[in-house]
Amino acid sequence: MLKIGLGLFLALAAAWPSQAQTTKPQQLKVAISTTEPHNLPLWVAKEKKLFDKYGLDVELIFVSGGTLVAQMLAAGEIQIGSAAPAALTSLIAGGEKIVIFLGLSNTSPFALVAQPTIKKAADLKGKRLGTARFGGSSHVSALIAMDHLGLDPKRDNITILQTGLDPERVAALEQKGLDAAMLQRLATKLMLGKGYTPLLDLNQARIPYQNNALAARKDFVTGRPGSGENFTRAVVEAYGYIFNKENKQAIKEIVAKTLKMRSVDDAEDFYLEALEGLDKKPYPTLEGTKTVIKYVAQQNPKVAALKVEDMIDASWLRNLESEGFFDKVYGSK
Repeated sequence: MLKIGLGLFLALAAAWPSQAQTTKPQQLKVAISTTEPHNLPLWVAKEKKLFDKYGLDVELIFVSGGTLVAQMLAAGEIQIGSAAPAALTSLIAGGEKIVIFLGLSNTSPFALVAQPTIKKAADLKGKRLGTARFGGSSHVSALIAMDHLGLDPKRDNITILQTGLDPERVAALEQKGLDAAMLQRLATKLMLGKGYTPLLDLNQARIPYQNNALAARKDFVTGRPGSGENFTRAVVEAYGYIFNKENKQAIKEIVAKTLKMRSVDDAEDFYLEALEGLDKKPYPTLEGTKTVIKYVAQQNPKVAALKVEDMIDASWLRNLESEGFFDKVYGSK
């Protein structure tokens, strides 16, 4: 009996390192390209330690522009990217195995805002329009906006310029370096308050558009499904935390801390924009992704051959819904 007991003890002792290893948090690098409300669930999941709850050690990395996020994802420098599908499509058409698994922003948050002297769409002819990187969400939103307004950049001699993110585009407008710019909600509100002209709000126009999504390489989806599903679980739980109005003050504190605002009260508009723009069940949209393909294909004909069904893998979300996780997270809220 003593020999058997000692043998069992030694066997357990030998197995202990591997058992400890299974409990070690799984490390994930996640890149974010904007400080817009649709990324709030990621910040909340990080600050409220929801990633830790599900056995993940997540590093959130801020980079300038969705195109760069897409490139980092393709290169394997990160496991997950919060990126514009517009920036992903050309890479996917070129052979990169990347899929979208959660829709952070299922409508375009951009508005076409012009100088106070520009009063109608026709006044943009021969003018300069600012976006972020070519091929990114703001650029595709600009193409959609002009099409909706009956404008054609080539025919109407409209010059589209890469002018950085919202703060840079706002500065360029104020310095008369641009005649118009694509701006997201908070920047749009700021400029309209200064007398600038709103020519088109794409969100209000209800044009289907997959503006931003969480994406991963297919080898991550198939090779680390547990990590991916746990990541999705933490993000969905963050959605539940955000939509619980009892957490408003805590959420504003997270926003103020992340954006280095002067006071928590300054986060009020951001909080309200998040409630308006986020979907409680953040499935990527087929119609919105089709819109992305349509307009990116104008710049890259290879994109036209993409099938939207091949770009989206919402299996982790479906798994959570089938087990009742959404009902658990939201309850009666």
